[in-house]
Parts: sequence; C-alpha cells; structure tokens
Amino acid sequence: MRALVWNLYYGIRGLRKNPGLTAAVIATLTLGIGATTAIYTVVYATLLAPLPYPNPNQLVIVWSKVGGQRNGISAGDFLDWQRQNTSFQQLAAWTGASFNLATPEQPQQVDGRVTSPGWFQLQGMPFLMGRDFLPEEGFPARSMRSS
Repeated sequence: MRALVWNLYYGIRGLRKNPGLTAAVIATLTLGIGATTAIYTVVYATLLAPLPYPNPNQLVIVWSKVGGQRNGISAGDFLDWQRQNTSFQQLAAWTGASFNLATPEQPQQVDGRVTSPGWFQLQGMPFLMGRDFLPEEGFPARSMRSS
C-alpha cells in the first residue's frame, strides 16, 4: 500500500513540474475517451440496438425485380400479392410522396408517405386520435363509389 501511495505522490509531483506535459496528457485522454465513446455510440445505434418495431426479426421487405433492378410495384400487383399471400402474417405497401401544406403565413411542401391499410399496425405505431384505415379502404376507387 505504501508503494502505491508513493507512486501516486511521485506522479503528481512530476505532473506539477511539467505543466506542458500535463496539458498534453489530459488532452490525449480527453480525445481518446471522447472518440471511443462516439464510436461505441454509433456501433450500438447501428448494429446492436433493437429496432423500434414489435417483433423486428419477423419484418421483411419484398420487392419486384426486373432486369436485375429492384422496382416499385403497381397497386394491382400488390393487391394480387396480398390476396395470394400464404407466407406472411401481413403485407403492407408504402411509397414516398410530397404534399402541399397550407399555413396562414405561406404554403409549404412537406415529404410524407402514402401507405396501405395496416401499415401503422405492422410498425407498432399506436394512434393517439382517430383510427387506422379499414381493410376495405385499401382497394382502388373503393372510397370513390357512391352509395
């Protein structure tokens, strides 16, 4: 125990005598700890953290492949896939879109997503208000028919 106390005393005395060396040591330790923390944070967020979905190990993306390239599919193809599905619990479709949002000051263009019924349930997103689309609302021109 005496040796440890003596070594600490000697080390502190040496750092006091050389303030330049002390500053370099502290800067090196600070940069090293900061860089290590940043790397571990990125690795955790990208590789180790669980995805924010219920049962993320059961989610898959299915797409059409034409000429070796991934392609979007038509609504009709999606509905056929959904009707013939025997492998998946649920199928949902989405596409990116841009919308105009009118505000009192000025109109604004916002990016959004057009989704099929069940998208929010599949993602595990609860509704704070309102309801999800009903399954029958996911067919083309269903909502356009007159009663």
